[in-house]
Amino acid sequence: MAMCVKILTQDGQLVLIAGYESGHCCLWRYDQNSSKWALLSIIKSHAQPILSLDVAKGLRRYYTSAADATVACYSLSDLTASQPIKTAQTKHSGQQSLHVRSDDKILATAGWDGCQGCYALAFADLTSRDIDTAADESTTSDQKQASTTLQTVGQRRETKAQTTHWIAAGSKDGKVSLWDIY
Repeated sequence: MAMCVKILTQDGQLVLIAGYESGHCCLWRYDQNSSKWALLSIIKSHAQPILSLDVAKGLRRYYTSAADATVACYSLSDLTASQPIKTAQTKHSGQQSLHVRSDDKILATAGWDGCQGCYALAFADLTSRDIDTAADESTTSDQKQASTTLQTVGQRRETKAQTTHWIAAGSKDGKVSLWDIY
């Protein structure tokens, strides 16, 4: 029985990732010619049912968590892989929820025992950096300063809230905590 699914587009094609009660993770690709889903890979890296999965599109990876204490990482570059890239033992069984932050730098987990975990996914993104000249930097900083000056306090607060990478954690007593991790 499928426990969790995620659908995404990769290289212009639909890809479906499914986590199963048996601990298997399957990758499917939609074939437009036959209008059918083709099974690409089956990987078993969990001893218990997979409860959650999420994708880090920028890293071309996806992650699964299960009722066991394992978090597994798989490649989206090699869709026919037979093993995960890496597995980590969290020492906390029942990883119910797993989520990759929008900038693909942090993976957050939440478990049945009330424990939350945060894991770093990428140290630095050196490939997307542009080299600017000193003249470009001064022009850019002048533009930023001018636009910041024109914003009201409310607009600045709203901009900060929208660009902050929040992590929310709920507890057994019904309280929710918000975390701003860099």
